[in-house]
Amino acid sequence: MRLLFADDHPMFLDAVREHLTRAFPDIEIQAASNLDEVTTKLSNRGDYDLVVLDFSMPGMEGTEGVKRLRATYPDLAIAVTSGVAKTRDVKTVLDLGAHGFLPKTLTGSAYAGALRVIAEGGTYVPVETMQALAAEAADRKINAEGLTPREMEVLEGIADGKPNKQIARDLEIHEVTVKLHARSIFKKIGVQNRSQAAVVARERGLVSRGYVQENY
Repeated sequence: MRLLFADDHPMFLDAVREHLTRAFPDIEIQAASNLDEVTTKLSNRGDYDLVVLDFSMPGMEGTEGVKRLRATYPDLAIAVTSGVAKTRDVKTVLDLGAHGFLPKTLTGSAYAGALRVIAEGGTYVPVETMQALAAEAADRKINAEGLTPREMEVLEGIADGKPNKQIARDLEIHEVTVKLHARSIFKKIGVQNRSQAAVVARERGLVSRGYVQENY
């Protein structure tokens, strides 16, 4: 395997090199410390099986580095490694065509295994990251009424006759947040108050039960 590993932290790079050399006796590792070095090495000799990019190294500019490399080398296997990247950044680099995301918190053996998966044409994203991505997608998802998952939870509480304070405790959010959600719910389903919201919610099958009292 020919690997181009780009990271501006020499100690981390040395540790990775040690683990990978043990895991892949025939591996050839070229190092770079910024994106300019990566592009230079690729232009001089581009037959790498995999390029690993540190998300925060000089020249990356967040996700722009992946975007630039993907545009120039559309068939190149690219993985991103980081100890600080946020979930939305991971999603962006994957959407841009990166073949994997490697947290720097992985063990040496897990890191090597992930690189093997990517080098062989697969994709690697840790389970925890996949769960976080799924959770964010769920938060953005809306139902046929245009209600978000959180608004559905508030509506369930309203239909159960719970006051805003109780709904806030149940959902572990502030009471003022419940009130804001309630206003949004009323507008989306076309009602004026909690009683109407509960009736409409039951009629449309948005909740399975519910008794409501006016309580703001």
